[in-house]
Amino acid sequence: MGQPYAAQLSASGGRAPFTWSFTGTLAAGLTLSADGALSGTPTAAGTTIFTAIVRDADGGTASLQVVVIVQPPLTLFTVGHWNLEWFGAPNQGPVNSTSDGGWSDDLQVTGATNVIGGARAHVWGLVEMVDTADFNTLLAGLPGTYSGFLANNSTYVLSGASQYSAGEQKPGILYDTSTLTYRSAQVILTAQAADFGGRPPLRVDFTTRIHGEDAPLVVIVTHMKAFEDRTSYDQRQRSAAALKNYLDQSLPTARVLVIGDWNDDLDHSITTENGVALSSPYLNFLGDPTHYTFLTRVLTDANSRTTTEYDDVIDHTLVTDEVAVDAVPGGVQVLRPDVTIPDYSRTVSDHYPVLTRYDLSGVPGPRVRLTAPLGGTFVAGTPLAVTWRSVGMSTVRIEASYDGGHTWNVVASSLSATAGTFTWTVPGVESDLVLVRVVDTANASCFDMNPGRIWFTRTAPRVVINEVLANEPALPGGTAHEFVELYNASPVPVDLSGWSLWDALNWQHVFAPGTVLQPGRPLVVFGGPEGFTPGTPDTVASSGGTLSLNNTSDIVQLKRTDGGVVDRVEYFSTVDAVSINRSPDLSPDAGFVLHTTLTPGLKSSPGRRADGGAF
Repeated sequence: MGQPYAAQLSASGGRAPFTWSFTGTLAAGLTLSADGALSGTPTAAGTTIFTAIVRDADGGTASLQVVVIVQPPLTLFTVGHWNLEWFGAPNQGPVNSTSDGGWSDDLQVTGATNVIGGARAHVWGLVEMVDTADFNTLLAGLPGTYSGFLANNSTYVLSGASQYSAGEQKPGILYDTSTLTYRSAQVILTAQAADFGGRPPLRVDFTTRIHGEDAPLVVIVTHMKAFEDRTSYDQRQRSAAALKNYLDQSLPTARVLVIGDWNDDLDHSITTENGVALSSPYLNFLGDPTHYTFLTRVLTDANSRTTTEYDDVIDHTLVTDEVAVDAVPGGVQVLRPDVTIPDYSRTVSDHYPVLTRYDLSGVPGPRVRLTAPLGGTFVAGTPLAVTWRSVGMSTVRIEASYDGGHTWNVVASSLSATAGTFTWTVPGVESDLVLVRVVDTANASCFDMNPGRIWFTRTAPRVVINEVLANEPALPGGTAHEFVELYNASPVPVDLSGWSLWDALNWQHVFAPGTVLQPGRPLVVFGGPEGFTPGTPDTVASSGGTLSLNNTSDIVQLKRTDGGVVDRVEYFSTVDAVSINRSPDLSPDAGFVLHTTLTPGLKSSPGRRADGGAF
């Protein structure tokens, strides 16, 4: 509500031009133009349903119900953390940024200032901070009302200087004083400092506005022991045990965020023995989902990365259950400053910043947050996990609507609120107006439902690889011009969130959360942003920085989040700058031919039909 909105309705088949109209009610503040543009600024929260009608040049028509959900205005609380490699150290860290003493033109200081200032997070946990002068220069360059300090600042941290010297890595904190009120700070778990690699965590206590009240919030900045050897792994495991014991005993009912560089992943460890990865050293937290949640687990599951060099996610956000219920689904983000900062890893850091977001608005009292499903397409007869987080309630019920909220059906009448999950078998319903909600059984007005569109279908959707260019032309950007074109051959949209593209051996791209491929539409993944014109519709650059397709022979694979192969294309030869394309074009079961065989004179057609026409 109150934010500009724009969406373009589209039709397939028929003969252009198309003319759009509607019946029913549009959300207040929105209009639908004759060319199918739904736009405006919503003025009221709520759910509305209208029927969109399209007429082609021959008088043929088609219609579809459209659900618009206008959310009430939210003020999201944003938390960031970042390992700024040896920040300010004169002779360590990024090799092309070595000036010390707070020089404003220092590339590391400038890069960090621009990224942090642009992200506008309310609090930042920083690790590997060395030089106080450089930190103060960063702080002075930020817009707004930021304050902050490093762990050896005795003005804020009692005995901090005895734990951290001026020249060693240390944690630090930045916070927006218009949102957070500083209360106290201390270095904790000092008896286990060795297991933390000599870097015990920094705890900072704040007060902030949470659900209409001034409430305490604890932020702990941690930097676990680095390296892949078994000794370091054991240190991470012991420090995790000490940290959990501290939280269990000292802060059992507090709102706590533990942020920073954990130096290991959550699905399995970076440490191996006899070629086999060890279990994550953080199983103690992962095994207690009632009290603790790694919000960054979604990054691990999506095969994301938080460093410039390795594929693992080692920078994490852990929250207590009192915070988890307010975490915004889809609110976890890895920033990629290397896209805009030249030579990023040699001037700023070898880690990427990570953000998480929280909805602290509303009134005090019981709350529930649906975490899945938030959108997507689901096939009748398959299991669907409904998950949620809650606080202040005993039992919940699960309800579903197949008509956009007009009527509701009870799926499960009473479940333990703390269970947080229920597996439901998708019913044999054909609907694109599905809503799922979790309701407090003691108060029906306390509920949460999916914000995105859910489709139930009796037919499994199908996404295929339609075109591949593996042998890129000798143009600036090189392998950035490689591409893979996907096509949705289904009558329903397909949620690609977390799906991935692979070559024969490794993943090369992971589709971002919220990536939905509409029926009859393409999506093109290029090897890099240099391969296409910025703003090209239905086009993205590989999240891995390359597609790494061999010119001689290779395999292109599209995989679901569970690793299952959706489609697979193997080729044994290529022609320079000429793609291979299904023949006939867009036919899911057809074989591949050189694009010039299919359409003479046209070497490739990423995001367009094989004859060069628009979809």
